[in-house]
Amino acid sequence: MKLKAAAFPTVFLCLLVACTDASTGLQGEPGPTGPVGPAGASGAKGDTGAKGDIGPTGLPGVKGDTGAKGDTGAKGDTGLTGPAGVMYVRTKVVSPGATNVESGTALRAAIDGITDGAAWRVKLEPGTYDLGSTGLRLKAGISLEGSGPEVTVVRSSAGGATTGTLVGVSGAVVSALTVQNEGGSGPAMAVYSEGETFSFHDLVATAQGGANDAYAIYLKGAKGTFERVRTSAVSSGYANAFRCRDCTARLHDIQADARGGTQSVGIYTAAGNVVLHDVNASATGATDNWGVYTDGNMSLVDVEALGSGGTRSTGFFVGEGNATVRDSVLRATGATTANEGLSSYTDFATFNVSRTVTVHHSILEGATVSVYRARYVDMRIAGSQLAGPVTQRTNTAGTGTYACVGVYSDAFASTVCP
Repeated sequence: MKLKAAAFPTVFLCLLVACTDASTGLQGEPGPTGPVGPAGASGAKGDTGAKGDIGPTGLPGVKGDTGAKGDTGAKGDTGLTGPAGVMYVRTKVVSPGATNVESGTALRAAIDGITDGAAWRVKLEPGTYDLGSTGLRLKAGISLEGSGPEVTVVRSSAGGATTGTLVGVSGAVVSALTVQNEGGSGPAMAVYSEGETFSFHDLVATAQGGANDAYAIYLKGAKGTFERVRTSAVSSGYANAFRCRDCTARLHDIQADARGGTQSVGIYTAAGNVVLHDVNASATGATDNWGVYTDGNMSLVDVEALGSGGTRSTGFFVGEGNATVRDSVLRATGATTANEGLSSYTDFATFNVSRTVTVHHSILEGATVSVYRARYVDMRIAGSQLAGPVTQRTNTAGTGTYACVGVYSDAFASTVCP
């Protein structure tokens, strides 16, 4: 049987022999690769992957060598040996009684009971110790010490020209308490002493009333330094907050306030040599008021002296002595007749001595006069403000002069002294 020729599909024939689309001809070799096209836009940033675990800590590095130690500096010289401290044989503690009078009786008994002449410390517990109308005389070697001026008060109404609530003697010390005199039959004095080496510090002293006179502190012949003291005197007659006669003393960190009916003086000194350092002294309310008044030699450093009110007021009055003022304010205000910042006077006919007052870098203020120069007084003022007229008693040759350098008014205008 003769097979019938079959028609094979084109696809099959192309598998057997190469075939080409008759319309295009044979396929050529692949052409060379064309140039790279421009980069496409960056895709969106993927999420941050999870933080990996912390790797193991490395081993510590080797410690460096310690630097060489510097040489020790030379030892300084040994300072001066300080004064010997007080060596107490023993201490008495005085406690307050059921009443203030009983407390005062216990204090008096404690002082009177010390008879061996040794150094004692009498310690007062907080309270008020009323001594009545009789003052308490201290003894050499006794240190009377309170528990602080705010909580320990010793008071009396003792009156007289040579007595006070406390009467000091050489070798006695008072500290850390308030001493009051409430007035009696004579002058009222909180602290009175004629002891050369009597001392006190950290003290408040007040005096009021009395028969015409009140002195918070009255010292005669004292030598030494008195620090951290607050004084106040009030009287219908004469009031003096701090009085020192024939003293060689330094008053440091002192506040002295006087208010009187006739005359008031914050600080008064007669004869002697006294230094005021960091002091505030005021006198107000009397007919005549003086912040500081001296009839001796005095030096003021960082002092405010104020006289205020009445008929006449003066910041600082220099009488029979010489004075030096530095970095201070001397002021007088509110008086009806005369306000004098710095005033002077000397009785040359009696003492036959001319005086000198020197002022550096200070403020002198008074509506009547900022400075008044008396006869036989040489006034030397440098670098200071003179708020008020500058006057003098006389310009007669040989009776004293002014010498002013770099002085100016309260309006900061140059001022010329007479």
